[in-house]
Amino acid sequence: MTVRFALRLAVLGVLCLPAVLLAVGQQTPTFRAGTDLVLIDTRVVGRDGTPVTGLKPDQFEVFIDGRRRAVASAEFVRGDAAGTPPAEGSAAGADPSIVVLAVDEGSFPATARASAREAATRVVDRAAGDVYLGMIAFPSGREVAPTRDRAPMREGIVQISGVRADVLPGRFNISATEATLLKSRLPGAIKEIVDRECPPFPPDPNCPQRLIHEGSTIADTLDYQGLRTLSGLHGVLDAVAPLPGRKTLIVISAGLPLSNRPGAVSNLDAETVRIAHRAAAANINLYVFYMNVHYLRYYSAEYGKRNNTIFEDVNLFATGLEKFADSGGGSFAQIEVNANPFVDRVLREVSSFYMVGVRTEPGDHDGKEHAIRVAVKQGGTTVRYRRFVIIPAPPR
Repeated sequence: MTVRFALRLAVLGVLCLPAVLLAVGQQTPTFRAGTDLVLIDTRVVGRDGTPVTGLKPDQFEVFIDGRRRAVASAEFVRGDAAGTPPAEGSAAGADPSIVVLAVDEGSFPATARASAREAATRVVDRAAGDVYLGMIAFPSGREVAPTRDRAPMREGIVQISGVRADVLPGRFNISATEATLLKSRLPGAIKEIVDRECPPFPPDPNCPQRLIHEGSTIADTLDYQGLRTLSGLHGVLDAVAPLPGRKTLIVISAGLPLSNRPGAVSNLDAETVRIAHRAAAANINLYVFYMNVHYLRYYSAEYGKRNNTIFEDVNLFATGLEKFADSGGGSFAQIEVNANPFVDRVLREVSSFYMVGVRTEPGDHDGKEHAIRVAVKQGGTTVRYRRFVIIPAPPR
């Protein structure tokens, strides 16, 4: 999947994208050794995601490793993701917009795949005609190389499947959250579940052990789902990173289960952050749509069981995705029914950006990651930017 997609993207970049994209679109958070200026791709938006225009360099505050740095320039660049006309005074020659949908099929039960299809369709319906749209669905490997032709995207969306293995069968009524508690084997954490599922009459001394075993099996299934999602995201980044210029990645997922309880679902924090850093290093504007199919599904007739920790379950599936979005300097949205407002916001946000020029110091040029923080002196705004920058050491 990844190799074919990357090769097709390479051909697309050479033959289809405008020359300006190849000439000036290569913007990564790694900079030439010896330069005293770092360029930080920064989006400043209002409460509804509308880009804020007219900001001057002295309205930005930038910190590298906690130390304030001088802001030398702030150039506003208008793109076309939402189909809006260029703002007066905005820089000309903005990169064409490239939006890739990454659909985590492995997180969706087959009965909830319509949710993934609906969200993807909304992006196709609402993106401007000049936007290049592409899609990678994993683990099936379905892909559509970025194109302005909407027909291949619609054909690909119809084929999105839900392949998550359900954990419904079993003797006991165990939720996802309770499964992680049972696998942790902490006595205080599991007593309530044992008391509920193993009644004293008729007595069954083996019931608690069978309960813990079944819960651990469910937790292992969730663990596998999380690992498969992270593996799929690695593959997506392998495919999307070679694209020139600025690009937006919208991850559509029903959850990345993550628990930090000892012995429960694997602690995937470090790997989640590492993948998010890969997205930032690839110059990707990251958006994560968490399709909360769990709440309605748990109260549907097809589920057939009572869920005692529904709100905890919703958070369990959200935690990993939210961490991924935050660590990559992106945005996280929880969607229950209507994806339109979230899609519209994404397209508005990525339609423009500021290229903020920041002075560096000699000690910054070491080829290592440096934490950055960007703020603006204007209320009612949200600032999106990468959380780190790499400045190469000067040649010896």
